[in-house]
Amino acid sequence: MQRFIPITLYGLIVLAGSMAFVSIAGVRVGLLEPVVGFILIKKTVLAAIFLFFFSIFAYWKCREICNNEKRCFIAACILFSGLYSTAWLSFYVPKMDLPLINDITTDTQTPPAFITMSSFRHAGDNDISYPKTFAKIQKASYPEVQPVITDKSSSLVFRKVVDLVRQQGWQVVSLYPTAGVIEATATTPVFWFMDDVVVRVRSVDGQTRVDMRSSSRIGNHDFGKNAYRIEGFMSELVLSLETLNES
Repeated sequence: MQRFIPITLYGLIVLAGSMAFVSIAGVRVGLLEPVVGFILIKKTVLAAIFLFFFSIFAYWKCREICNNEKRCFIAACILFSGLYSTAWLSFYVPKMDLPLINDITTDTQTPPAFITMSSFRHAGDNDISYPKTFAKIQKASYPEVQPVITDKSSSLVFRKVVDLVRQQGWQVVSLYPTAGVIEATATTPVFWFMDDVVVRVRSVDGQTRVDMRSSSRIGNHDFGKNAYRIEGFMSELVLSLETLNES
């Protein structure tokens, strides 16, 4: 038992560490699809949880028969597996109740349409059109997703939108200044999931209205990322327009 437990812990650490490395590095070098990398990282979380409880059992079992060096090793396993699993669970658990939708827009009646983006999506990707069934779910789950309405001219607002899109680091796919439409692709930082964004600027009843849509290319659950992206972008746009009023 004294020899078996450290070997088992070493094996679990190597397994979880290797899976975590492969899941992220594999996506970065193009060997794995983002969805596959995401699935692998979830398995590492399960492995870390098992390692955490097994380490606690091992520490209790070896508290008297193991030497100080082995007890310190087991304690380190408890610490690091606990931190790793807690970090990922703190991401997953709060988002478990979020709806299984992957396309968010500030205008559910006439959502901004992608013009060029359809040519960038593959056969297995999500449909480019906004599912009408999402409208009711989105309004209940993400009430803060709202358009920006301002007295500024549509041409000025469009320039601000373009500047802000570029500041986000998104890849601009197309610009249609006459139509007031810009399309871009946002990439998530860890697994490089690609979400397509379209912003529409138009005059409505003597004011300028800005609508935005953010849609995941793959997967049926965006974990709230698209709504968060829209809320953040619109908040920055409002601040940018308020700065114009002060200057």
